[in-house]
Amino acid sequence: MLNNIGIVLVGTKYPGNIGSVARAMHNMGLDHLRLAAPQCRIDDEARRMARISNPVLASARCHRSLGAALRGFRLVVGTTGKSGGKREQTSSARALAPLILSHAARQRVAIVFGPEDTGLIDEDLKRCQWLMRIPTRPGAHSINLSHAVMVVSYELFLGHLGFEPARVPVLAGVDQIEAMYLQLETALRTIGFLHDENAAHMMFRLRRLLGRSGLERSDVGIMRGIARQLAWFGAARGRKP
Repeated sequence: MLNNIGIVLVGTKYPGNIGSVARAMHNMGLDHLRLAAPQCRIDDEARRMARISNPVLASARCHRSLGAALRGFRLVVGTTGKSGGKREQTSSARALAPLILSHAARQRVAIVFGPEDTGLIDEDLKRCQWLMRIPTRPGAHSINLSHAVMVVSYELFLGHLGFEPARVPVLAGVDQIEAMYLQLETALRTIGFLHDENAAHMMFRLRRLLGRSGLERSDVGIMRGIARQLAWFGAARGRKP
């Protein structure tokens, strides 16, 4: 299960944090690290902080964007220290650990962490089916990046000991789901349900709704079929005199 879980860092600014994250991962049995649009390089400081975890750094893969870094994953879990707005539906690391492990028994799962200063932005969060938040005392929500990775990794490591995974579906790939959302948004614009003023908000809500259901390949096919019919209807209506 742990071998199917990847940690994805977005826009990381400090090499020491990358090294510390690698050390936390290694301690808790996680080996797959991806860097999305990093703002620094893996240097001597990163290797010094990683210590015996340098193999995690050596195998880390860098990508130009979060979308590229998520290729190959089927479930994406975003982390956030904020609440409210588009982040109101969050669960704790402890609550999500059994669900993540059950999915990881069958498919690859990504857990995404944002930059040190801002965390994940809305554009990043829209790619995440679930949102995770580490509970803290009131007024002290900011957690060091490597500490946050350690808390989540610890919950996963502790949870996998003697764990019997629940039966879960094999989900559609991230690329398939993104293509579906693009087609769906285009179709909904064609029939006038979406327009420039509400498209971003409504698509985010649709992503939350459909993401929670756990879309399988056949579900994506159904949704794309609906989108094609909507687009056809909208185009036909537009041709009427």
